[in-house]
Amino acid sequence: MSKPWIRNHVGLLVLALSLSVLFGGCNKWSQRGAKGIGTLPPASPNETKFSSYQPARPYEQLTKGLLGRKVYTRPKEVSDTNVEVEDLLVGPNQRSDNYAFQAAAIFEVKSGTGLLKLGNNSQRIETGSVVSLPPGQQFSVENDSELAIAIRVGLLGSK
Repeated sequence: MSKPWIRNHVGLLVLALSLSVLFGGCNKWSQRGAKGIGTLPPASPNETKFSSYQPARPYEQLTKGLLGRKVYTRPKEVSDTNVEVEDLLVGPNQRSDNYAFQAAAIFEVKSGTGLLKLGNNSQRIETGSVVSLPPGQQFSVENDSELAIAIRVGLLGSK
C-alpha cells in the first residue's frame, strides 16, 4: 500500500527537499556576507602616502591630444637602418593636432575607433587596422569612441 503512494508523490518529495536545501543554503550564505560594514572611511587630508612607482617608459605629450612613448630603439651600431617602435594614445572623444614622423611609419591600431587624417584625406580606423605612412607625412587622429585609441607604430628609416 505504501509503494503506490511513494511512486505517486516522489516528485513532490524531491521538490520539497530541493526547496528546503535551496532556502536553507541561501539563508546561511546571506548571513556570511559583509553584515552591513560598508565602505572604508575616506582618507584624511594630510594622508599623502602616494606610491613611488614610476613606469620605465612613461607617455609624453607629442602634440595636443596625442601621447607617445618609445618602446624599442635599435642600437645605432647594429645597422645603418634606424628601427623604432612607439606607442601612441588618443583619449576617448579627443582629437589630436597634426604630427609627423621623420621616418616611414606603419600604424597598427590596438584599440578604439575613429578617423586618421592624412593631409586632406580621412580614413576610418578600428582595432586591427594597419596603415602605412611615408616619411614626413602629417597626420592627426580623431577618436569618436568611449575607449582610448592605442596605436603601435613601427618606424623605419636611414640614419
